Amino acid sequence: MPTVKENTAAFNREYNWDGEGEEWSLPWGGTSMEWYGSILPRIHPFLPVHTILEIAPGFGRWTQFLKDYCENLIVVDLSEKCITACRERFSNTSHITYFTNDGKSLDMISDKTIDFAFSFDSLVHVDDNTMSAYVSELSRKLKPNGVAFIHHSNFGEYNFYGKVASKIEKFKSISKMLKKIGLLDEVKEQWRSSRMTAKRMQLYAGENGLNCISQELITWGTNRVLLDCISTLVKEDSMGAKSNNKLKNHSFMKEAQYLSRLSQLYSIPGSKK
Repeated sequence: MPTVKENTAAFNREYNWDGEGEEWSLPWGGTSMEWYGSILPRIHPFLPVHTILEIAPGFGRWTQFLKDYCENLIVVDLSEKCITACRERFSNTSHITYFTNDGKSLDMISDKTIDFAFSFDSLVHVDDNTMSAYVSELSRKLKPNGVAFIHHSNFGEYNFYGKVASKIEKFKSISKMLKKIGLLDEVKEQWRSSRMTAKRMQLYAGENGLNCISQELITWGTNRVLLDCISTLVKEDSMGAKSNNKLKNHSFMKEAQYLSRLSQLYSIPGSKK
């Protein structure tokens, strides 16, 4: 289970960032295709706004797009290396503010100032205690009608499945057959919390006066296992508050594959996007 200390070591020192994080968008055919094909369709109802908070921007993979949807963008990361890289990358952009934090606190941000909080492909790597702390912080930082869009681990939901799958793996022929017909999925941690789940996120939200209005459970490098979850949060008394709408999306990675094929049709030779 990744801790704050382990994440600091991993993303501040151990990971070389040679690809600036863009390599994680390769299954979609590139960062732009992932943004316009998978992410923006999910968040466009909440944009544009005055102030966006991005948690754990890395080297600015999503920052490059988010900055065009607000008047004020705040980026917070536990990695000084990442914040330094973002400062350099967006040095000509005047409406971005940068902070390094302790991996769970947002004390540097004034209460009730955030219209839209965003984190994608980053907070999947934090444990349940860290996620609980961030939800508590967001409950204070969001404006009355603010929205948080958070991609996090659901790996804790599959602890038993993972143990069973590991036992079946020992029987190679059976394992191969079950994978071929789609009844067995290879469950890998992928630096996810073994305790964090969609249910825990809903619990943390309720404990902090927030309302989960949607949770999309998605595959991630898997075929059937819903390894991750995208939770959308608002304040309980927000205009957007409603009953939680859950969707089990077993086709998320198929969506990525489709976009990757599209990128081969509609791309500029030599372009990194």
